[in-house]
Parts: sequence; C-alpha cells; structure tokens
Amino acid sequence: MKSLLIIFLSLTVVSIKAQNSLNIFYYPLNNIYSSLVPDESGNFNRGIAYNTMPARDRFEQQDKALYFNGSAYIKLDAGKYAFDEYSYSMWVKIIDQPYPGTAGFIFDIGSDYGVDQYLAYTNEYSNYSFNGFLGQGYNTNLSASWISQRDLVADNQWHFLVYTRSSNKLKLYFDANIIDSLNVDDLLPIYGEDIKGYIGCRNNLTQFFTGYIDDIRLYNYPIDKSLIDSLFVSFPLSISSVSELSFYAYPIPTRNKLNLVLNSNIKEFTASIYSVLGNKLLSFTNTKSINIETLTEGMYILKLHEKNGKKDKSILIIKK
Repeated sequence: MKSLLIIFLSLTVVSIKAQNSLNIFYYPLNNIYSSLVPDESGNFNRGIAYNTMPARDRFEQQDKALYFNGSAYIKLDAGKYAFDEYSYSMWVKIIDQPYPGTAGFIFDIGSDYGVDQYLAYTNEYSNYSFNGFLGQGYNTNLSASWISQRDLVADNQWHFLVYTRSSNKLKLYFDANIIDSLNVDDLLPIYGEDIKGYIGCRNNLTQFFTGYIDDIRLYNYPIDKSLIDSLFVSFPLSISSVSELSFYAYPIPTRNKLNLVLNSNIKEFTASIYSVLGNKLLSFTNTKSINIETLTEGMYILKLHEKNGKKDKSILIIKK
C-alpha cells in the first residue's frame, strides 16, 4: 500500500473510520514491472496490464505509479464491480490535452458503448461539449446521467478524483472539493451481460487515456466527504514538506506495525503517539519499527523528538 501520510497539524483533524474497512478493491499500482496488477484490498481481484510503464508518483517516488501512453490499459475482472451504488477514487496527472471532440477514459466498467459507468477526461467531448473530468453512468431505462468538471486541467500536477453514485445522486469531486451533484431519481446503473472493466480505455478498447494514474480505490457504496477528505489529506502538500519534516511512516493505514524512515542525520530520537486531543498513548526510543496494535481504529499524531533537535516533528497516522 502507499506508504506516506504527511500533513501539517494545523489542518483540521476529522474523525474517520479505518480506511481498509471501507475499501472494496485497491490498486496502488506500485512496482508493476510485468503484466500482473495486484489488488491490495484483500479481495485478490488482480488485473492484467498491457503496455503500461512504471512512473514516479506524486511524491517523486520511482515506479510507484503508472504511465498510460495512449495505447496502454489494464483489464479487470469487472463483474465484481457491478454495484448498484459505487465510488471510484484515484489520483490522475494530465500531461496532454485530448484532441477536441475526444475523451480519454480513465476507468470504465460495462459491456458495450452506452451500457457502462465511467470516469474520463474530456475536451469538447460529445454533443454537450464536455471539458475536464467527466463522471457518467448509463441507466437501466437507457438514459444517461453525468457530471462534468467543465474546465480543462493544464497545470501538469497530480489531482485527486472521486466519482460516486448513490440510489438518488451522482457526485464528482476534484481535490476533495465537490464539483456538482445530480439527482438520478432512483435509477439503477446498467452494465449489460458480458461485463468488462478497464483502466486506461473504454470497455470496447477505444478512447485510450494518455497520462499518469495512481492509487485506484473502488467501493460498493457512495463514500462520504469525511472519507474523501481523509484520503486527500493523507498525502504531502508538496515534496518540500517531506524534506522539512525529515521523516515519514509506512504503511498507513496499518493494523499493527509502523515503520519509520528518518533523515540520515537523526541518530537518537523518541517516537511518541498521541490522541488527536493531545494525550500521550505510546512511546518508543531509537527504534524504527513500532507496534500500535493496542490502539483502537482511528487517527493519531506521531511525534518525533530528536535528542539534539531544535523542535519536535509530527505527522498523522491511521490505525485500522
């Protein structure tokens, strides 16, 4: 699983459930050197990659994301994702705009054109001239429901996308901010019979995506804003933040063992874990592997005190 969770403690701390208890399928897209794409949710629904290339992720870690070159894709056993309600979350980096009138499909599940649910990036796409990220779902009454970002993204940066469908609403989020919601009047999504799923293209192997994709999570219900916020702020605001903090911890979330990665200058230190209210719960000295199994599920503060340091450094962690 992705290893970093670093944010400034001045951010508002929200109460959340343990992340893994909410996951249905999780594809971190780490170290994909062959065709096998592991599912790290515990459900073991692996994918098969075609022509993808390992790439740097939003932390500048090598081989921790995938590059899709306009002909690459991942094929999934998509029958397991045919949910009446769903959420698709992922990180995406746009590097080139699609040709006007076209779209690059980031994630799609269904049996054919117009019998699917998807998240795509668009440029004056379809009769409605969609721009930017688009979440769309076809319905059992053969109608279509969609939410469009309406604006192209041209900053060459990673962005966090969430597209949800409940029994009555579609919602699209960009960097944890809701773009819009749409009432679907209790319509059910349609998938067809021969259900296929793809990352990087549409289910008929057309409309390929060009850019970077990372950390795909699929849920069988519409995740709420508190979980969306926690997923979004679980990552550094910038690479400079990592160097300023001088350490990070992984995996996050974790059930028991937490590993510390420290600046090479840090020799003697104490790592202490506090509740979000400031109560010290655990403390460890000069060890880079700490056990938090006794903690209950939730969010905590990990504080590093360096013996000769000028000030303590803190990050947030999640116990699942």
